[in-house]
Amino acid sequence: MIKIIKGNKPEILEINEQIWTEEYIKLMNGDESIPKIARFRYRHKDIKSALRDEANDKCIFCESKISHTFPGETDHIIPASKDYNRIVEWTNLGYVCKECNMNKSDYHDLNIPLLNPFIDSPNDSLIFFGPLVLAKGGSVRGQITVDLLDLSRPAIIERKKERIDRVKALLDRALAFPEGDAKNFLMRKVHDEALADKEYSATIKAYLTHAI
Repeated sequence: MIKIIKGNKPEILEINEQIWTEEYIKLMNGDESIPKIARFRYRHKDIKSALRDEANDKCIFCESKISHTFPGETDHIIPASKDYNRIVEWTNLGYVCKECNMNKSDYHDLNIPLLNPFIDSPNDSLIFFGPLVLAKGGSVRGQITVDLLDLSRPAIIERKKERIDRVKALLDRALAFPEGDAKNFLMRKVHDEALADKEYSATIKAYLTHAI
């Protein structure tokens, strides 16, 4: 998990956010004159596209790249079931993988909220140790985030190990070069692997911090 800058609200929401919210509230309160589609307007393709772009096609929680075979899902930071008014609120929407979305479910604890990558700085609460994500000592929000979302689940650990191995190979190659432009070029390529658009960038950044 890394801190993410919230992108611009898509035009479809600039135009429709208020009326879509009002219709959703009416529908949830039993108004049968409202079309059932009002429940799912947060899934609009323009909204999802904007969410995908701001997250670099990664889950905002586990940083897994989301493939076209298993398209990402639109998550409500504060579940819509807990607050109808936020069903299409732009700042309450995020791009997530299916696993994190299922694990999060409708969790919402005002006393111990999950880390919000749009507001919080994950590095203040989490430690990236090899392929693992651990909560810093005393961080109850970090702990519930790691545990509930299962951020160190086996499938992710294996993919992170593969990423670390590839980056290590690049680093070993770069370090074998004598000082000069060629080595500098290769080292830039290594550091590029920790940029925000790369899969598991927090893990790779932590690895490089200790490896170089």
